[in-house]
Amino acid sequence: MSLNWNLQQVENYEQFYDEQKDGLFSLNRVAHTIIFHSMSIGISEITEKNWEQFYDRVNMWEKIKGTTYLDSETRKPLYITKEDVKSMIGLKTNVSDFSKNEFLKRLSYGFNI
Repeated sequence: MSLNWNLQQVENYEQFYDEQKDGLFSLNRVAHTIIFHSMSIGISEITEKNWEQFYDRVNMWEKIKGTTYLDSETRKPLYITKEDVKSMIGLKTNVSDFSKNEFLKRLSYGFNI
């Protein structure tokens, strides 16, 4: 199954796109990382009610598994911040949700998606 996402309900969603040389647009690194983390952490959307839970799971995942978000110049690891997640309230994906216990189980057993 492919990963689908929708940013249309995110305030100022245009900020998450970078224009390429050919006039096309692509997701910036923060948006791309958060969207793909949704699969690992088992939360399909970011809302006013759950953005902190989304951040907590991403933070735990990155502390244990490492980050895939690197500074483009120095290649040093960068971590998703609370502000990054909060700025994406309204994001919706087709990811299957799972409980906190299922998340912790996957995290502790080294389950990679």
